[in-house]
Amino acid sequence: MLVVAESTGERSEPAADAEPSGVDATEDDDPEAWVREMDGRGIRQFGEVLRPPSDATFVRRRRDEVLVTDGGYAESKEWVAGFDLIEVRDLAEAIEVAAKHPMARGGAIELRPLWPFDVHGDQIARAEREADERGRRLEPAAAEALAGASL
Repeated sequence: MLVVAESTGERSEPAADAEPSGVDATEDDDPEAWVREMDGRGIRQFGEVLRPPSDATFVRRRRDEVLVTDGGYAESKEWVAGFDLIEVRDLAEAIEVAAKHPMARGGAIELRPLWPFDVHGDQIARAEREADERGRRLEPAAAEALAGASL
């Protein structure tokens, strides 16, 4: 999964390390061009822009009480602006796809693999099987993956 993060929280203000404003806009800046390319390559399965954190609702359950809170986390400097579910061969191809995303220039792209999920499977047994993998990186290191990337 490709997660798009806005570093400022506002689309109108570029991140401090974004491309300089004097740089001419190109097709690289056009999200629709990126979507067309990735759809054409069969990589992008689904994606969407998300509304800002101020429109979020958080739901927690504590001791059988449902707690609902409006808005985003106040201490957060970045927020998830959108996502794309992609299917790629390996981390090297995922890095190549993410590097082409327009938001990689001014925001940030997080690549995160999905846990395999079988809706008909035993989820308790699955959680037990995967427990030793949580908190441990299963993907190759980014530097190792970059050795095979064509950026």
